[in-house]
Amino acid sequence: MKVFQFIVSLLLISNLAIANDLETIDFIEVSSEKEWKKAFEKAKADNKVVFVDVYTDWCGYCHKLDNEVYTNEQVISYFNENFINIKFDAETQWGYQKAQAYAVDGYPTLLFLTTNEDVYEEIGGFVPSPTLLAYAEEVQSSWVKLPILAAQYERGTTSKGETLEYIDALERRDVEKANEVAATYLKGLNDADYLEIETLWLASRFENYLEAETYMYITAHKDLMVETHGQSEYEDYIKAVYNDNLLLAIKYGDETLLNRIVIELIPEFVPETEQAEAAYITKTLYYGQREDFDNYVIESNAYLNNHVLPEDKKNFMFSQAVEILNNYESKRLYEHAVDLLKQCRRMDKDNFEVASLLVYTYALLGDKKQANESLLLAEDLADSDEKSAIVADLKQVVSSI
Repeated sequence: MKVFQFIVSLLLISNLAIANDLETIDFIEVSSEKEWKKAFEKAKADNKVVFVDVYTDWCGYCHKLDNEVYTNEQVISYFNENFINIKFDAETQWGYQKAQAYAVDGYPTLLFLTTNEDVYEEIGGFVPSPTLLAYAEEVQSSWVKLPILAAQYERGTTSKGETLEYIDALERRDVEKANEVAATYLKGLNDADYLEIETLWLASRFENYLEAETYMYITAHKDLMVETHGQSEYEDYIKAVYNDNLLLAIKYGDETLLNRIVIELIPEFVPETEQAEAAYITKTLYYGQREDFDNYVIESNAYLNNHVLPEDKKNFMFSQAVEILNNYESKRLYEHAVDLLKQCRRMDKDNFEVASLLVYTYALLGDKKQANESLLLAEDLADSDEKSAIVADLKQVVSSI
């Protein structure tokens, strides 16, 4: 038996050696900021995109990449020729900080970075060799074409298609310049240009404020846009306008813009029967993000009283309380959640979920007396082991107040 185990050990060592001897991409293993900067200095000198593999030792798909993808002859040849290739372990002290800087939240994460260390393209998770090559070829093509298109654009010799290609490439490398070129392009549109789907896509990314000529033209010619591009493309454009303008309204506290979004935009892509709900969601999101919690409560109560059917009120109030507890840390909203849950309890006094959520909400408010009263009710309503376990957890929460 000992001889057999020894032979098996030798075989394992031999296989490991063979695996380690496989030809692979020429990666630079980086473990410090100095090594990172050195790699980007080389990238700038060679005018190459940097390919980065962010991995961990325990990640099975990271090893799968190493063994099945990075050993592919086409992958090796293409990446060694066209990129500066680096790897780093996200669980080292330096690697963790670098992974956080790029908002890496899963492994493997593959990044194509510009020479200025900005993300040019990102791949989350394992991809097979053909897919990785397709990503790489698209990145490389765009990177190589960019200076050529830039020179043509400055000479004024780019076609419309080339200008759109230039804008697309700039988005990854120089957003400010992309905005400048896109604005110039959109100012020169004629009626025929709006019949091209690329115009809708471009306008949705670069010029979708409500005073923009493109927005006013597209919405004024809605029937033509729908006939030409289809209802879904038109609605996708309006949704992009909605999202960007809502972000602007939240950022600057612009309630005039908020009201225009509700009055002008929502009817463009939301069915009439759902517009009141869409307006409610839009306004509560705005007030929640602005931390204007008094107006949040006003909108919540107004929608509850004016638009929710009697048979739907309990479910709405419970879901609204859950929404508050999941997304906000506000005494005013916790108090509103209590009001909603108390109304639920009056409608259904034997509801365990309502009683237990009241315990938790009172605990968040630091009201131990009310939390204990609700805890007794929840305990009486716990008719299963699962519910009893929830009560036990709630007791610990209340005891910590």
